[in-house]
Amino acid sequence: MLRHHPVLAKETYENLPHPLKHSFDGTFWHGGHVEYFFTHLEQDYPEEYKNLKLVACDVDENVMSKWKEFVAKRQNQISFYHSSYANIAEITEKEWLFDFMLLDLWVNLEHFKDGSRGFSIKSDAPLDMRFDRSKWEPASHLINKWSKEELEEILVKYGDFTPRNAEYVIKWIIEKRKKGPIETTSDLTWALHELGFWDKRIAVIFQAIRIQTNHELDQLETFLKDFWNCLNIWGRCAIMTYHSIEDRMTKIAFKELEESWNFHLVNKKVIQPNYKEVEANKAARSAKLRIIERVK
Repeated sequence: MLRHHPVLAKETYENLPHPLKHSFDGTFWHGGHVEYFFTHLEQDYPEEYKNLKLVACDVDENVMSKWKEFVAKRQNQISFYHSSYANIAEITEKEWLFDFMLLDLWVNLEHFKDGSRGFSIKSDAPLDMRFDRSKWEPASHLINKWSKEELEEILVKYGDFTPRNAEYVIKWIIEKRKKGPIETTSDLTWALHELGFWDKRIAVIFQAIRIQTNHELDQLETFLKDFWNCLNIWGRCAIMTYHSIEDRMTKIAFKELEESWNFHLVNKKVIQPNYKEVEANKAARSAKLRIIERVK
């Protein structure tokens, strides 16, 4: 099993509230952050650790199923939902208010290494890109069925393309799909290679398509609208972002909550990995951590 190294685990752990009785991990993946927290809580706060209950969710059952050994050792402490963190209000109704909530919005390394999932430009696979293959439409539907204007908007919003450059790319893709559907990652990659794009730029286009395919920003927007009502007094919410739009959405939502006088920003300045962590884990280089605390 590929290991997804938890980013900013130490910094997040140091900002856990105490006492900590009920915690939520909305992006469980392989449980990297949870493993780090549990290990250190058992050492530093043994009594608190015994009473800790974790509620975890993930949209990808395939990823969650590979961490069964870790879960089995703590089955009395962990409850799972095959669900999106956007459903936090519904999950809280089944549980109770949380002392701590965590979102790590990075894509698991396994999604790129598993060529069959359609996330990587380096593998030939169906152009899928869905985290939860029981929902939404695959990326190939978007590429082959969406209008020119809709596809251009994706590149502008999520890929930082200028409208002119987005139009140039999408016109080419539409011409290619007229000759036959773009059904695989190789179909799309080679079409973009023919346009003169190389891997780094193509990866940005794949990322933009993935964000839209999984409605990632819609999911975050829903969570930001609802999470505050699911926190205990003195409870904290930590959100780790890797895309400028996600970070901006989180920053604005947290600022608005702070202005209500019911919340306090734990870190006025965004927390980022130090150079040692980035050297050890290149995926961490764009990570930004923001934490907010409910005080009323």
